[in-house]
Amino acid sequence: MKNVILILSIIFSNLIFCQTEKCSVQEIQLETYEFVLNNLNRINKKFENKESLIEVSIDFKKHTPEQEVTKDYAEIKNIDYYLVSPENSYSGENKEKIKVYSKLDKLVVDKINNCISNSTEFKEHLYGNITFRIPLNKKNIGIAIEQVKSTIEE
Repeated sequence: MKNVILILSIIFSNLIFCQTEKCSVQEIQLETYEFVLNNLNRINKKFENKESLIEVSIDFKKHTPEQEVTKDYAEIKNIDYYLVSPENSYSGENKEKIKVYSKLDKLVVDKINNCISNSTEFKEHLYGNITFRIPLNKKNIGIAIEQVKSTIEE
């Protein structure tokens, strides 16, 4: 019986560690990029310039001083999506607020809410905003995936 409890506690500890790791901003980006890559025709069909980027801006509700002390709080305030043309990709000028493929929005909302519910490490960061950009073609998504993976490995 002790061996069963020991094995279960090791498995449970590993599951908790894995869940925490999957809730980093980089893991959220990777999962989003993979989804976009698998659904590219649906996501980019209404955008003429496939070199453009979708900027995802996730705002979190402000935390109280008490929540700041306990570092156990996160709640989505809103998520906005913007189309950013490549020539303005660094300055962010002329970005246009857009609606995205509903399943992409659902993925982002579900992933963030899952991290909020299941990762104390995610809540401890007390994020005010998370922003990242999604390329709209296979080549650029591949580059983005490699760049994010390299930051995880460092």
